[in-house]
Amino acid sequence: MKKIGNIAVIIKNGDIAAENVECLVVPQFKDCASYAAVGGSIAKKGMRKGLDIYDEAVSHRPFDYGSVLLTESGKNGIYLAHVATAGAEKDKQFKVIFKAILQVLTEADNLGIKTIAVPELGTGIIGNLTQTQSAKAIFSAVSQFSQLKPQNTIEEIRLVIYNKPIEPAEKVLSQKTFDFKDEIGEKAFNLTEWLEGMKSWE
Repeated sequence: MKKIGNIAVIIKNGDIAAENVECLVVPQFKDCASYAAVGGSIAKKGMRKGLDIYDEAVSHRPFDYGSVLLTESGKNGIYLAHVATAGAEKDKQFKVIFKAILQVLTEADNLGIKTIAVPELGTGIIGNLTQTQSAKAIFSAVSQFSQLKPQNTIEEIRLVIYNKPIEPAEKVLSQKTFDFKDEIGEKAFNLTEWLEGMKSWE
């Protein structure tokens, strides 16, 4: 098991909503909740209540990209960390995800949360990041948090990758250095992926 600072990092394939952790990170739009993709899986696992709380909050006052809202999920002992990252522009998305994960870790630590699962942010059908870039942004945030607060409650963070290879993230983790350097999204738009995604949301 590899660590960034004192935080164990696990990279795995799977459905984030099925992870046995205290906090699930959910990518959201800045002005409404996403009930598809990760959000859809969360809802199907009995945690729609948390999505509705976020949706109500941002319908009155949209968030800035990179903002975070921790809510209950509807399941005892599980928080949802809603991150306003979906739809960010390609020249901002890397920094937005870095900022959001840094805030998730800070707020989770304040609540005494020990285990967090995060999806591969920014790589979906409207995302602009490659798998490598997503891992860099997430791990850079974990690294900076562990340096800023070496004595923290976070014991484990899981990067849960859905239906894609885990090797790009593993390669990033193996580099062991995660100094933040902003990047422009390099993921090419895939029309077939977009059409399939839209069909799955119907």
